[in-house]
Amino acid sequence: MSINMPTILEYFNYLSPLRYMIRNVAPYSLKDLKFTCTDHQRLPDGQCAIATGQQALKLYGLDEDSPGLMLVGLAAVVVIYRILAYLILRGKMMEFSFFGCK
Repeated sequence: MSINMPTILEYFNYLSPLRYMIRNVAPYSLKDLKFTCTDHQRLPDGQCAIATGQQALKLYGLDEDSPGLMLVGLAAVVVIYRILAYLILRGKMMEFSFFGCK
């Protein structure tokens, strides 16, 4: 997770199951949380930088997504990875049988 990620890494992030998992779980786990901070951590106006879970979700851009949709995205990425793994293994098996190996 990063607040300001380079654009190319953002695009690679769409291929990661972790992206969809975090975006699915974060709203459920942070929604009703209240945070505290020490006097040393307070802003000049006396407030904590992040006081609620909603503020944390907004800071990381996790307040815009539908958790259910992210679960569908996670399932899709997992299926795509499985298909790619199968095709790679199938290709390797065909390569070995081409050379007479079993």
